[in-house]
Amino acid sequence: MGKPLLTLLFLVNSILVFGQKIEVNAILTYPFSIHAQAEILDMNREDVELEQILANPNSYQFTKLENENTNLGFTDHHYWVRFTLSNESAVNKTFFLKTARPITDMADLYEVHAGQVVAITRNGDTYPFHSRKIAHRDLLYPISLPPNSSSLFYLHLKSDGEVINLPLAIHDSTSLVESTFQDQLVFGVFYGILLLAGITYLFFLFGIKEKSFLLYVAYVISIGLLHSSLDGYFYQYILKTPGWFADRSLLIFATVSAILLNRYNQVFIKVRSFSKGLDLAFIGINISLLVLLLGIVLVDEGRPFYYPLVNGLGFLGVIFIIISILMSYVKGKPVDPFFALGITSLTIGFITFILNNFSLIENSFITENASKLGTGLEIIFLSLSMANRIRNLRNEKEKAQNLALQRSEESNEIKSFFLSNMSHELRTPLNAILGLSQSIMAEISDEKIKENLEVIKYSSVSLLSSIDDILDYSKIEKGELNLERKPFDPQKTLTEIKALAYQKARDKGLLFSYEEEIELPKRLIGDSIRFGQIMNNILDNAIKFTPAGKVKLKVTGVQDEGEKQVITFLITDTGVGINPKKLERIFESFIQERIDDKRKFGGFGLGLCIVKSLTDLYGGSIAVESQLGQGTSIEVKLPFIKAQEETFDLIKKDSEALLTGKSILVVEDNPVNQLVLKSILRKWKGITYDFAGHGLEALDKMNTQTFDLILMDLQMPEMDGYEATSAIRMGQAGAQHSNIPIIAVTADTTEKSKIRANNVGMDDYMTKPIDAELLREKVLKAFYLEKIELGPIQP
Repeated sequence: MGKPLLTLLFLVNSILVFGQKIEVNAILTYPFSIHAQAEILDMNREDVELEQILANPNSYQFTKLENENTNLGFTDHHYWVRFTLSNESAVNKTFFLKTARPITDMADLYEVHAGQVVAITRNGDTYPFHSRKIAHRDLLYPISLPPNSSSLFYLHLKSDGEVINLPLAIHDSTSLVESTFQDQLVFGVFYGILLLAGITYLFFLFGIKEKSFLLYVAYVISIGLLHSSLDGYFYQYILKTPGWFADRSLLIFATVSAILLNRYNQVFIKVRSFSKGLDLAFIGINISLLVLLLGIVLVDEGRPFYYPLVNGLGFLGVIFIIISILMSYVKGKPVDPFFALGITSLTIGFITFILNNFSLIENSFITENASKLGTGLEIIFLSLSMANRIRNLRNEKEKAQNLALQRSEESNEIKSFFLSNMSHELRTPLNAILGLSQSIMAEISDEKIKENLEVIKYSSVSLLSSIDDILDYSKIEKGELNLERKPFDPQKTLTEIKALAYQKARDKGLLFSYEEEIELPKRLIGDSIRFGQIMNNILDNAIKFTPAGKVKLKVTGVQDEGEKQVITFLITDTGVGINPKKLERIFESFIQERIDDKRKFGGFGLGLCIVKSLTDLYGGSIAVESQLGQGTSIEVKLPFIKAQEETFDLIKKDSEALLTGKSILVVEDNPVNQLVLKSILRKWKGITYDFAGHGLEALDKMNTQTFDLILMDLQMPEMDGYEATSAIRMGQAGAQHSNIPIIAVTADTTEKSKIRANNVGMDDYMTKPIDAELLREKVLKAFYLEKIELGPIQP
């Protein structure tokens, strides 16, 4: 034979069906379909053995296949397909038959010779994956035909209600490999999109914690599981063997993905915001799907009905999604355009897929994989819509942050106003109580009355200390607590501390003692008010928690460290002590030894918290040792700057002569405060003073009289202290008064008020209750020293 003839004989295959022999010399390429020569028999639900069919061939009526990829629809019937393959070449030929869908439960191929079954190749999901002759997700059958021979084949198909497709494609080894290229491309892109979308928005889910992201990620995962089950990958790589879950996995994944898609749509486009009825419709579909899922899990007999039901309910859900998108535009709340495109892609793909499942359109690669193509595009568009969602959330977050910042600023304004007003309202009567008490004590000689006035005085000081603690705690929270650096006499400050502690200890029946192991410096630079607050709070605590015995304050050391002197104080008591386990927490706010301590001992629980904050501001240290039932000792080390005698110290020595002839205007609206200031100023020999009830009255007086200094209240009717100071600095009280020293005398202790007073041109600032000696010092400084920059506020 010539070479062309040998080649032709090698490639020619014939397909013979019951004596009808058809030459296929024209078929020179693989794959090709044998559907035209194949016949099918529908046995309904009757499971008939092949031997019975072979024994009674006339009892069973086979019919021709309709097309090369016949779709049998949702079915649980038994089908038999028969066909004959021939090899008329002179060499052994090996073919590969590819048929059915990867999810088909049973697809057994029987080879028959002379009416006898000579070989069986079992395939499908009812057999372990490792038992397949070709380890592939598709149902593949290797067929070997000797030279010049033919064989009759029967294919037994059975599913549990899922769709059965019936392609009958013959491949050689080359075409079989090449046929996988298209699948690899389509499936690779599809599953790659799902994996990328799932991972990306899983990260966003953890970062943003938005409910729609959770639903989207869950939906993407469920879609991936659904299609991996349809394509046979889930069985090939995950399940590998038949069983309860293998029988139901496709139904479970399909139902869950339908529920998640509906729910995701509800949340993403906020269906309830524009249609409660449509929202209820989604809830109804999801309840139906949940009931269906329960049936899938519990009632095995209904499986033939579950496949069309889940497809039908899924299709209905998609219809409602389309309706919700249209309604969102009608209601003026349009959805993201990418979301609409995604749902459109899903709808087209899903409708095509459903129509194919119900055998209403011709089966092909496109129609069979329409759901996959539509879902892939849907995921791409939904991912883009989620990206827009992230941008919108970021914009909303920025708006919310700006709004929160605005409200926070407003809240701070309100809080500052409240604190300022509270300080003013509480300190104003205290100013009167303390001022008049001191004035009366200086003018009478009756010891009994003096003793009663001492009680009033120290009770008022105690109340003032509590007010200061509350205000200081607010400053600690905002990081606004600061210290002043001014010269002061530590011995004088300690004298006041000792007097107050002695009074409180005596009232409680305790012994208070003071001891100096080393002489204190005569003058230091620091914050004397905060120093006193530290010591007073510690002593208050010691007295409070000492039912009987004594409390002692001792100066144990003064250590030079360059420009600083570190003074060590030791406060001991014989009180109830502190549990060692709670020592680390006693400097926290609102902490006391036991829960009932506030009822038993009183107090706010802020004292030691403020002590620790002030000590840290000083750059000092505080150490506590305590034993339950035996008492507590607290060691405080505070650094102060060394100070030499200043010009001001010399000025103070001759204050009476320096103040002679000075005229002072007091701008104060409260009659009681006017009385207090009058009781102080009338003791300053050689000066004159006058009062104005508000800023406007002060301007009138200054335009007709001459003054050397103004004591200015801040909160007044008609015109407050800030407005009055600004008017004076602008010359509205006469050019001669534009640079007059102005000292703020106010009950407002907030930092904001201090800064504002400095900004409008005030020279100094002091708070009520008014200390007569401190007032004298500030007046002298205003007259004879340069303007003092108002630093951190001091009450």
